[in-house]
Amino acid sequence: MVYRVRWFDHAAGAVQEELAEAASPAEVAQRYARAGRTVLRTERVRRWASGPMGGERLDIAWWCRELRTLLAAGMTIVEAIETLHAQALGPARASLHARLIGLLREGRTLSSAMAETAAFPDVLIAGVRASERTSGLVPALDDYLRYHDVLAKLRRQLVNAAIYPSVVLSLGMVIVAFLLMFVMPRFARMYGELHGPVSTVTRMLVGFSQLLSTHGSELALALGAVVAVVVVAWRQGLVHRLGERVVEQVPVLRRAADHFRLAKLYQSIGLLFKGGYSLDDALAQCERLGLGPRLAVAVVEARAAILRGQRVSVSLQSASLTDPVSMRLLAVGERTGEFHVILSTIAERHAAEFVGFVERATRIVEPVLLLVVALLVGGIVVGMYMPVFDIASSVR
Repeated sequence: MVYRVRWFDHAAGAVQEELAEAASPAEVAQRYARAGRTVLRTERVRRWASGPMGGERLDIAWWCRELRTLLAAGMTIVEAIETLHAQALGPARASLHARLIGLLREGRTLSSAMAETAAFPDVLIAGVRASERTSGLVPALDDYLRYHDVLAKLRRQLVNAAIYPSVVLSLGMVIVAFLLMFVMPRFARMYGELHGPVSTVTRMLVGFSQLLSTHGSELALALGAVVAVVVVAWRQGLVHRLGERVVEQVPVLRRAADHFRLAKLYQSIGLLFKGGYSLDDALAQCERLGLGPRLAVAVVEARAAILRGQRVSVSLQSASLTDPVSMRLLAVGERTGEFHVILSTIAERHAAEFVGFVERATRIVEPVLLLVVALLVGGIVVGMYMPVFDIASSVR
């Protein structure tokens, strides 16, 4: 979830306001307290979405590509946004561009206007803000698109790996439901007329099948209620938080998730550093990346160590944000000054580790899941035909 946070900056003696991603207002307060900031107000902000039901979100990558093309053609920022507004397909998207145009005509910078709409990710806003110092908005958009493509590739890898198991599991459940609700009752009537011996497994299957047939409407309502609860929990972020807790409790999953989060972190730091941010300012922006409570605390600790004058490699290592290879790469970056190249290299290493884990897990999970579904369906079929086998044996 996204919150608009108003806090007091003791160093500047002024009140600041910014957006932060967190699971709850309590997490926002804890994070800012660790950074030595006094939170004055926390207000939840709903991300902009188009469509009458607010279900279709803005395609950030498409928006950046379109804006980059128009700017490269020689348009000013206002002209480019007006062009995007003219070709907007939905009312919500048109409303977003109209709001951006209004803020720009009031004299606001593009980054400030983007932050005001709460429709754009913090990393993109920070990159645009950095480009405003150097008048290099097109290169900043190119850098963000490369950053977006890296993360999108990792997410696609995860989604593609989940498609086959989901299809197998869904198809298996449909077959099981069909056997129990339509096929098994007919076998039960036949066995009742034969008055022969019936095995315990068959009696259990017949009883469960009769339960489904007798109380089908009640079970359908219960299933619908469960689906509704899951949808509400998903929209409220409860499913996401529950998933994070499960991942944190399983060491193998936690390591894989850390590779994804660290790839996102180092890719973001590299993007911001290349855009002109200092490393401590880049880390401050990365505190709102949604890396989870544990890594968010580590980022705060690393930034505090850098502000105390420690070397970057030592600061990140003390916060457990590096491994031995990353530590040596950062030391090379300190020596050569090519930090954005080193940071991108570290991000690529973590991305490769995450992709490797997904591929290995897929090779293990897919056959195991297929075997489980096959055993379940096969067990039901064998249970249905066991009395037939017994009758055939008695006839012989």
